[in-house]
Amino acid sequence: MPHRFRFAVPSTLVPVLAFALGCGAPGTTAPAESASPAATASASAPSATPGAGNATRSTDADSAGHNRADIEFARDLAPHHEQAVVAAELAQERASDPAVRDLARRIAEAQEPETNQLLAMLRMWGEDVTPGGDSGEHEHSHLMTEETFQQLHDAADAEFDTLWLRTMIEHHRGAVELAEAQLDNGSDTLATMYAEKIIDRQTRQITEMRELLGE
Repeated sequence: MPHRFRFAVPSTLVPVLAFALGCGAPGTTAPAESASPAATASASAPSATPGAGNATRSTDADSAGHNRADIEFARDLAPHHEQAVVAAELAQERASDPAVRDLARRIAEAQEPETNQLLAMLRMWGEDVTPGGDSGEHEHSHLMTEETFQQLHDAADAEFDTLWLRTMIEHHRGAVELAEAQLDNGSDTLATMYAEKIIDRQTRQITEMRELLGE
C-alpha cells in the first residue's frame, strides 16, 4: 500500500518532496537495506504475547509485542524524517557555511534510510502506513510549516544558515519528543531501539547546531 504523508511545503519544493517521499525512488535506501530491519524484527520482536503460540497479529496490536504508542511513533516520525531530508537537501544547495552543508548531508544520510525502516516496521505489523490511519488525517505539530519552508527558500547566505540551524534545532527537538513518548508508552523492542538511537543522534546534533550558532 503506498504511503501518503500530508504536510504543506511551497510549490517550489514539491518536486524535491515528491522525490523524498518515493520509497523506491533513485537515491533512497536500496530494498535490501530497508528490508533488513523488518527481517531483524521478525527474529527479535515477539510475534505474540507469551503462551500465545503463533497467533496472527491483530491490527489493534494488543498481542503482537507492539502497541498503539509504537504505531503512532512510526507513523509520526516517518513524515518528520522525510521533511528533514527535504530541508537537509535544501541546505546542501543553499548554505554558505561548509560545516552547515556537512551537517545537512549527515542528517539526510541518516534519516532517509531510517524512514524506510520505520515504514518497513509498520508493514511488518500489518499496519496502514498513512499517518492517522485510513483517513490520512493527522495533526503534525512537530512538522515545519509551509511558512517556515518559504522563509528558508527566500533566505540566502549567512541568513539562510542561521535560519536553517534554528529551524532544525526545533525540528530535532520534535523528533526527540516523539521518541521519548515511545520510550514512555511503547512496548516493541525494535521501535524502542530506533527511539533510543534517534534520541542519541539528534540530541548530539542539536548540540552541534547550537555550537555553529555560537550558543
